[in-house]
Amino acid sequence: MENPAFDYGLKDTETKPKFLPPRSDNGSVQQTKPEKVNGGGDSTWMKSDMSNGNLDEKKQPDAQAPPVISDGTVRMKRQIGLAGGISLIVGTMIGSGIFVSPSGLLHKTGSVAVSLVVWFLCGVLATLSALSYCELGTVVPRSGGEHAYYMAAFAPLHRFFGELPAFLFAWLTVLLLKPSSLSISGMAFGQYALSPFLTYFEFCEDFVTTWQYDICKKMLAVCFAGAIATVNILSVNGATRVQIVFTGAKIATMIIIIVIGIYNMAHGQFGAISGDWADSSHDYGTIAVSFYSGLWAYDGWNNLCFVTEELKNPERNLPLAIMLGIPITTVLYILVNLSYLTVLDKHAMMESEAVAVDVGNDMLGNFKWVIPVLVCLSTIGSSNGSMFTAGRISYVAGRDGHMVDVMSYIHAKRLTPTIAIMFNVILALPMIFNSSINKLIDLFGFASWIIYALALVSVLVLRKTQPDARRVFKVPLIIPIVAILISIFLVIAPLVSTPTFEYLYVLAFTVLGIIVYYPFVYKKYQLPCMETFTKLIQLMTLVVPSPYVKED
Repeated sequence: MENPAFDYGLKDTETKPKFLPPRSDNGSVQQTKPEKVNGGGDSTWMKSDMSNGNLDEKKQPDAQAPPVISDGTVRMKRQIGLAGGISLIVGTMIGSGIFVSPSGLLHKTGSVAVSLVVWFLCGVLATLSALSYCELGTVVPRSGGEHAYYMAAFAPLHRFFGELPAFLFAWLTVLLLKPSSLSISGMAFGQYALSPFLTYFEFCEDFVTTWQYDICKKMLAVCFAGAIATVNILSVNGATRVQIVFTGAKIATMIIIIVIGIYNMAHGQFGAISGDWADSSHDYGTIAVSFYSGLWAYDGWNNLCFVTEELKNPERNLPLAIMLGIPITTVLYILVNLSYLTVLDKHAMMESEAVAVDVGNDMLGNFKWVIPVLVCLSTIGSSNGSMFTAGRISYVAGRDGHMVDVMSYIHAKRLTPTIAIMFNVILALPMIFNSSINKLIDLFGFASWIIYALALVSVLVLRKTQPDARRVFKVPLIIPIVAILISIFLVIAPLVSTPTFEYLYVLAFTVLGIIVYYPFVYKKYQLPCMETFTKLIQLMTLVVPSPYVKED
């Protein structure tokens, strides 16, 4: 009988990496290898109808029932179409970043002209990287993004070191990057949500420096994170609908700002657009750090790759959604920055904490409340997309034995990674109360581009180790090579020039991950209490195992 165990492109099942943790003999947590039953209508293993994303009713009368595998476990359904995929990319990328990052980026570059060049280059880098991810996403059509790519590229190469990159990705992303991303967006939401109230009730400018304001902002951030998690736990379709609806709010916000810029330029007000290069920073480390601010606004270009198993017709829709989503976002970002510069001078923009709010206050009169409201909606959409993918990363990492088993379990009826989503929110809470937006952005940028660089290397490795793999989209090798070189610069330059605590913390956290990897992943040691813990979580949350089943 065919064994549908994890397939990472290896020819022989005996040589496949055995990264699944041992299971208990108790029926509630026992997860046997699923069997695909070939044959006629009596098959209990249901297939997805790729033409419309519905279950094949001939094989399962109840089209709404979870896709049950022959061992009684369930797996996720393909429910995300092209429109949902584009909305996930654009919606995740356009969030708080474009409304708060421009001031920090301008401050680091010191020049309007250089800042515009950096914004453009950030878009180029995101596009080059996304094109490389298109190939990875079709060669390795599994959820989990970089985790799945690392497993496919490196796991077969070495017994010990092969799985280490994938584990470190899960370690950094689940415990550090996704919670920090949610924290940044939550605090930005709190800041923008309070803005119209501060204006309406005419609070003094010094109020924003008080502890009362800080507590209000952070409590709003906590409520924000809880609401986003609830939507993603309750329904996959609900989460994607939220994404599509709030993407409209993002576009509306940017259209208003762009129209303001066009209006000003039509009346001959070009503001700081004509800025020169005189005050440009000449420190290569500072220039590299300035990319972190820009790339934070672009982050999310890879998120669709995390949900490949839930994407309808991924071989077509994955590259198409990326190639449409990234250019749309790049053009919008450049136009928005030009519009900012028609309203604010260089120093006003550098000192602004929320540049979009300042533009609205100067230009919209009695309707200045519109901008903070729309930015809040935009941040909701961005964080919803990030939360959607964060749950899937934890889900895949747990399923592959790189996180606690229960992280891979999904809700028996809703088919959502409930435990992984809840875990992401829990880790975000201390970051909200103990960190600042700018420090978290630097930490996020440094760690992210280590991960992205290694994923780009995976393109080259897979070209060598799996030359005959079917590649619906094949990127020219010069593209990932250029992206790799830029990524290395972004990681090395700040570390050499200005080694701040955030960079050293990421490195120390990585070393700790290597220490944890040896006993718990490589040796597969399990704490004696884990079986009881898993059963307790299952009883409390109604989650069940969800093994990967390779589709025909």
